[in-house]
Amino acid sequence: MGHVIAVSGKGGVGKTTLCGLLIQYLCESGKCPVLAVDADANANLNEVLGVEPEITLGELREEIERAGVDPRYQIPSGMTKQAYLEMRLSDAIAEEDDYDLMVMGRTQGQGCYCFVNGLVQTQVQKLQSHYPYIVVDN
Repeated sequence: MGHVIAVSGKGGVGKTTLCGLLIQYLCESGKCPVLAVDADANANLNEVLGVEPEITLGELREEIERAGVDPRYQIPSGMTKQAYLEMRLSDAIAEEDDYDLMVMGRTQGQGCYCFVNGLVQTQVQKLQSHYPYIVVDN
């Protein structure tokens, strides 16, 4: 089971910088792979790491929410929203050589992070056995 290192606190105190340095240290020390999780709605750990995620968990939630209403977002026929979500969750993980990055992304609206926070928590629990270290920037 991996060690979860969560960095949280007031905005602007250097959490993201610390996480980036911690991830770099763990990778250079051979403690890879590391799962980096940006659980901040104002996500920018990807910029510190130099990675552009394909999709954030928040964007994925919005895509599923708009399916059936907006023709640009379609769930394959015969597939439930839950099954589609499970299929697409791997798209929300950017894979690098020594670490992988998962980004929470946007809120659900008016400061509500309920669904996306639940996704982050569930994914970290599922993936925890695959990584010796999980660094969460919150």
